[in-house]
Amino acid sequence: MAGGSEENAVRSEALDDLVDALRTFTVESDVFVDVFARAHGLGRSHLNAIMWISASAQAGHPMTAGELAGRLGLGAPATTALIDRLESAGHVVRDRDPHDRRKVTIRMQNVALQLAMQFFAPLGVGMAHASADIPVTELKIASTVVRRMTQAVTDARRATARPEATDGSASAPEVP
Repeated sequence: MAGGSEENAVRSEALDDLVDALRTFTVESDVFVDVFARAHGLGRSHLNAIMWISASAQAGHPMTAGELAGRLGLGAPATTALIDRLESAGHVVRDRDPHDRRKVTIRMQNVALQLAMQFFAPLGVGMAHASADIPVTELKIASTVVRRMTQAVTDARRATARPEATDGSASAPEVP
């Protein structure tokens, strides 16, 4: 029994270390991304939208406004306003589905993609360098752990979302 509690303590310490590392990574990533945002007059929601639109396109699945709303935790009016601002700034365009004209997808403008690539490419190089000596099997395990932790955060966000905030009108203001 004593061995079990010692093992639990070691596991708890390892989990605490992992959560601390993820928290630090998240904060450092946010600060890095905010540098890009400020340089280009974008807010956090804009950048999150751009990230989801880009990721969806890279996966070969153009994102719809409804899908984007779900990813951002926003209602339709707030999502439409966000897309309008991104479109006005030249970051995205709306495309009508050729098979279903009611369906509209959002895609990144090439100039916006190039701008993001110029800024974020050095980070990718740094991450590749930082992980170069880690065996592939360990990278795969780390990826699984991070995805599961991300799902836990997503589940917690969805569980605590306030219904009145889903249209974006009651959400807390962004702090500069």
